[in-house]
Amino acid sequence: MLEKVLHLQEKKNTVGGIPFSHFESRNPGENLVLLHGLLDASFGFRRLIPHLSQRWKLYIPDVPGFGKNKLPMIKFLLHLDIIAQIIYEYISILDLRNVTLVGHSMGGLLSQHLALLDAKKEKRITRLVLISSGNHPHPQRDEIRSILFPRNRKEVLRLLHELYHKDFPDPSPFLQDTLVYEWNLPAYEMLAENTIERENEIFFGKAVEKIKIPTHIISGENDSITNLDSMKDLHSWIKGSTLDVVPFAKHAIHLEYPEIVANIINQRGLTNS
Repeated sequence: MLEKVLHLQEKKNTVGGIPFSHFESRNPGENLVLLHGLLDASFGFRRLIPHLSQRWKLYIPDVPGFGKNKLPMIKFLLHLDIIAQIIYEYISILDLRNVTLVGHSMGGLLSQHLALLDAKKEKRITRLVLISSGNHPHPQRDEIRSILFPRNRKEVLRLLHELYHKDFPDPSPFLQDTLVYEWNLPAYEMLAENTIERENEIFFGKAVEKIKIPTHIISGENDSITNLDSMKDLHSWIKGSTLDVVPFAKHAIHLEYPEIVANIINQRGLTNS
């Protein structure tokens, strides 16, 4: 769909011998990199892309370990900070500069890793947009993990209702079974285990105050996965950041309210704050 309907082109390369592909728009413009969340892929931005300004040159990879960008089944590789390093190396291979980095959920946490990594290196990233972003461990970690990794059809429906505020038709039983399989792949389990074991290193908490570039935070008013209070904390810790709250929205804001999210990205990209 990203190629045929949205007219993006797929580009392929390697990072340290690992195959890595991304989609990009055909128009020239300012570099905008989009990073999706857990259990998602580049396809997850399909509703957002049409509303983004043509002044952006889009780069949309599958996060390593997801979608087409599979990683070897080596537990050591499936750490979020290692994944961030792979993405950063790819940004360097493409020689992208003056990058606006947009991340949803896990992609937002990766964006924080990338911004802090970049500050010590080549300073390629000049702006962040964090959508429903992770920042510190969820206070009900075991409960939220059971929601994010559904084991049966009933749990699939529970997760979907946590993601979306609007009414939507339940997927067919076949699709529900497919989602149970896809969302419990061994690689995802490894990533979850690694993240829990290294929570203090993976989640920055107040240490995110080290981010000094313009940062814009978008939160759903009714998000229970990365709730509004945690987004307010993130906003208070990153000095000079902005916070936009989308009324009624839950976690998948960019899918439910793509025009609102795109307008924020487009407008915030025009300001220095």
